[in-house]
Amino acid sequence: MQQKLGFGLTIAALGIAATVALPSGRAWASPSPQAAQQESPYKDQGEYDLAQAADKETDPHKKLDKIKEWEQKYPDAKLAGRRTFQKANALMQIATAAYGKQGPPELLDDGKKAAQDVVDNFNTYFSDDVKKGIGATDDQWKTALGSVQIQAHAVLGWVDQQKKDYPAAEGEFKKLTGSNPNDAQSYFSLGSAIIAEKNINRYSEAIYDLARSTAITGQGALPPAGEKTAEDYLTRVYSGYHGDDMKDPKQAQQVKDDIAKLKQQALASPTPPPDFHIKNANEISQEQFKNQDEFNKAHPDTALWRTIKTALTAADGDNYFSQIKGSVIPPAEIGMFKAKIVTINDKDIVANVDNVGGDVTLKFEKALNAKVLKEGDPFEFKGEVAAFTKEPYMLTVTIDDPKEDIKGLPDAAFSAAPAHRAPVKKAAPKKK
Repeated sequence: MQQKLGFGLTIAALGIAATVALPSGRAWASPSPQAAQQESPYKDQGEYDLAQAADKETDPHKKLDKIKEWEQKYPDAKLAGRRTFQKANALMQIATAAYGKQGPPELLDDGKKAAQDVVDNFNTYFSDDVKKGIGATDDQWKTALGSVQIQAHAVLGWVDQQKKDYPAAEGEFKKLTGSNPNDAQSYFSLGSAIIAEKNINRYSEAIYDLARSTAITGQGALPPAGEKTAEDYLTRVYSGYHGDDMKDPKQAQQVKDDIAKLKQQALASPTPPPDFHIKNANEISQEQFKNQDEFNKAHPDTALWRTIKTALTAADGDNYFSQIKGSVIPPAEIGMFKAKIVTINDKDIVANVDNVGGDVTLKFEKALNAKVLKEGDPFEFKGEVAAFTKEPYMLTVTIDDPKEDIKGLPDAAFSAAPAHRAPVKKAAPKKK
């Protein structure tokens, strides 16, 4: 889940931007060599030309090139403070251009590089000399510095999410929530990043962050449209993790009540208590049985799924995969695996069998009709083992014929089935 919920990123200078235009005209630039040099902040006509060219350049990349040339030729410029601020401003313009975008890759790379530059050299770009050089008031400066830090880390977190480096994204968003516990957008992004890491042991923490993002009111709250998106996502994550059927009115109401209580708890503290835990569907189901054998008999599909995962994530997992690759799972005596949709892509569905973040990818030959599918839809499937990753765990299966291999989803979701059924595949061998 990666969404921009209306968090307004702008060029970081805020109200100071109006003061950074470089001096020009008779009061600053000498019209002739005979003019009084003390009236000009420029060493000579060459510096004046470079400074004005940098000031008037609207392309931030070209502006940086001109500023660099100015720095190299006139390192001791009287306007060094303004020049440095202009440089930081151009970097933030490049950085914020990447926020909310999924690509292209060069845009994301440029944005991250620029944001990281600002973070790494923050004390240089926003020193007291720079403040003095642009004539900023204390209030303007305090506002600008806070804005720059928020925006730079938000960009870094966003780009890390797009590149699927979720631990790095989590680190950036934690810096934001740590500096401002009333920043709803950052709490939503933090919870989403943790969910994307697919570590079910941390889902309680992630759900807490999502709940806080929707509970915050006032200046740091999400905009109305963003709040609804976050509420819907929180409901899907919670119900999927908790194992609730949202089509059942009683269960749906219980989820609503549970989330309302959770939001009150999350609003009271920026971080969950040390012992905070929400029971997941597996734990709830397990409690209904006296022992593991009883559970396995009642849920043979889940038991097999866990057995396959344990085997694939073991030290010799690659060897086991070579044995089951090309097999159709589950075997006929089990029938199908039960799952819920997590995300829908052009020709694949990421679903939750035993992990609300998704632990299986179903690959289809033809494009899906996403208009008749939605996240959280329950269904059943069987498919041919095609690939897997250990961390985070994901098993990929191919679906030969959706009409036979999928149950519970609309027929309109799939293109016409193949004219001929693919040859029957071998059954997956049991892990010994």
